[in-house]
Amino acid sequence: MHPYDHARSSARRFGGQWQDYYPCHAWFDATKSIQCRFTHRALRHHLEGVKEAFAIFGPTIQNSDGAKVDLRQVGLQHLDEDCGIISQACDWLIDLDAPDWLPQETCEATELAVSSAQRFGGEPGHYRALHDWFLATQSWCAGAEHLLFRHHSFGIFEAESRFGPALDIGGDRCVPTRVVAERHVQRVLGRVPAAIDVLRRIKGARWMLQATSPQKLGLD
Repeated sequence: MHPYDHARSSARRFGGQWQDYYPCHAWFDATKSIQCRFTHRALRHHLEGVKEAFAIFGPTIQNSDGAKVDLRQVGLQHLDEDCGIISQACDWLIDLDAPDWLPQETCEATELAVSSAQRFGGEPGHYRALHDWFLATQSWCAGAEHLLFRHHSFGIFEAESRFGPALDIGGDRCVPTRVVAERHVQRVLGRVPAAIDVLRRIKGARWMLQATSPQKLGLD
């Protein structure tokens, strides 16, 4: 469904107006800008994606009725309406056609932060949060395949959205976030793959495209 329809469904469930929920649902579906195929959902349509939404929108949405709505419930609604199940990130990687350029070993965030400080100036602590964010997907699934969730062109722009256009490295100096993020991906993978090159490796399953229609929800 379109984010507008998800938002209308939220308003019916939780009160308020569809505009209260639209930004959240649009965020879940923003990955469709990569490709108009259901596999775009692999980047955010899972429990880990719901948790990531907390960092963007906070734990609750205050609707126009003045009520605070649990963001987790809004996210779970979106997943259920699009996939029919509440998946984990690892579920999207079942039978993945893993690329041969995935590394056997991944650099640690501490090492990457030190390298960034040496390259761009400042202290390792100025870069640590960015590197931690990229590598946080280690807890999402076993193996180097976890890197495919953020280590690509879309992930670089996602990092810029998350951390702002530039990182403050002290002394009125800043470094463009995108530049640091690109170097991170290059160091970890030896390349900067396009996100679509990652998504095309996902083997489709019926649940991944089991979308509910507005008509089935009684919205139209």
